[in-house]
Amino acid sequence: MGTNRHESSRIDGQLRGRSGRQGDPGTSRFFLSFEDDMFVVFGGDGLQNILKTFRVSEDMPVEAPQVTDALDKVQGAVEEKYREIREQILNFDEVLNGQRKVIYQRRQKVLFGSSEDTLKLMEEYNRDTVADIVKAQSSEDGETVDVDKVLEKVGQFFPPVRPVLDKGDLEGLDQEGVTAFVGVAVEEIFKSKMDELDAKAGQPGSLARSANYITMVSMDNAWSEHLQNMENLKESVVFLKYMGRDIVAEYKSEAYNMFQGLEDKMRFNSIYSLWQSLGAPAAQTAAQQ
Repeated sequence: MGTNRHESSRIDGQLRGRSGRQGDPGTSRFFLSFEDDMFVVFGGDGLQNILKTFRVSEDMPVEAPQVTDALDKVQGAVEEKYREIREQILNFDEVLNGQRKVIYQRRQKVLFGSSEDTLKLMEEYNRDTVADIVKAQSSEDGETVDVDKVLEKVGQFFPPVRPVLDKGDLEGLDQEGVTAFVGVAVEEIFKSKMDELDAKAGQPGSLARSANYITMVSMDNAWSEHLQNMENLKESVVFLKYMGRDIVAEYKSEAYNMFQGLEDKMRFNSIYSLWQSLGAPAAQTAAQQ
C-alpha cells in the first residue's frame, strides 16, 4: 500500500497499526513530495532550505533525519491549527445551541400551552409592540411624540384600532401618556374581537387558536432565517482575527444582538399577521357598538 504522510499523526499511526496486522512483519515507509499541500501551506522556507543544503535535483529522492524532523514540525503545526479551528467551532456552536434551547422551549410552550396562555402572550405582544411604536416616534426625553407617525404605525400593525383613535386625543401627551392611551384602545378592540369570534364559532378559544397557529409559523420562519444569518456571521467574523480582535467574543456579542432582533421580529410578525386576519371592518363595527 502506498501513501503519503497525512495532516494528522493519528491517521499515520492508524495506517502503521493496520498495515502491520495485515501480513508479514516489515517496516512502514511514507513517500512524500515537497509539492504536497501540507508542505506548501505549512512548510514555509524551512523545507526549501533543506533542499538547498543537500543540493539535490528535483527528481532525486531525499531521505535524512533532518527531513523527518522538519516533517514532524510541519505536521505538529497543522494539528495545532486544526485544533484551534475545532475549538473555535465548538465555541460558536455553544452560542447557537443556547439560542436553540431558548427557542425550542418557547415553541413547546406555544405548541402545548392552553388558550389562556396564548391569549396572555398575545396581550403581552400587544403591549410591547405599542410601546415600541410610540418610543420610536418620541424624543429622547419622551416629552414630545410625533402623533401622525404613531397613528400611521398603529394603522399598519393594528388596522381595526386606527379608526377609533383621534389625533386630538393624543396631541399634547408625552410618551407614557400616548403609550397608555393607545394601549387601552388596543386592549379593548382585542377583547371585543375575541368575543365576536367566539360568538360566531359557538365556542370559546377561536382567537387563541388563530393566534397559536400564526405565532408558530412566525417563529419557525424567523428562526430559519436566523440560522442562515448566524452562518453568515460565523463566516465573516473570522476576518476580525487579522485586526487583532477576539473573534469568539465578537461572535458572542453580535450573536446576542441578533437574537434580540430575532425575538422582536417574531413578535412583530405575529402581531402584524394576527391583526391583519382580524379585519378592519368587523373591528370598526365592534368598536362602534
